[in-house]
Amino acid sequence: MSESRCRTSWFGIALIIVGAAMLVDHLNIINIAFSSIFWPLLMVIGIFAVGKGFSQNRLRKIYWGTVLFLYSLFFFLRSIDSIELYSFVFLPASFIIFGVGFFMMYLNNFKDWHFLIPALLLTGIGSLFLLTEYGCFSHREVWDAVRTYWPVILILFGLAILLKRYNVKSDIPAS
Repeated sequence: MSESRCRTSWFGIALIIVGAAMLVDHLNIINIAFSSIFWPLLMVIGIFAVGKGFSQNRLRKIYWGTVLFLYSLFFFLRSIDSIELYSFVFLPASFIIFGVGFFMMYLNNFKDWHFLIPALLLTGIGSLFLLTEYGCFSHREVWDAVRTYWPVILILFGLAILLKRYNVKSDIPAS
């Protein structure tokens, strides 16, 4: 006899609540400061996803929970105007956010060191573009460096693949 299990889709419930709040706001029934509620709610969902990912050792939950939390934090800070985040900061911030997501996967298991390569590359590229946007480097210098040294990324990914396969083979006990 199979035991059926009732599973609640929290994402579905969240969509219903957000949709209802937006509808009530658009119909001018209740005036809701949507950005001051929506972004913190998404930050909480992201934190819960990261915590669940760490407790269940699920890398996707860790990665996407981190990305959701950091994007929500970015847009929340933009909406409350406490920090001036201009639109040109979005692309460099995206590189940094995805890099931090990979770093969080590395923190889950330090043996998964291969996650450090995209973490460092994405965070470094995002930081470089961010410093360029704020005038620390000229755009031409950065693009010349990217055009010259982009094959280093291929070399690092190739090394990571080879070393990961070597580590997997060395972990298999001899019979």
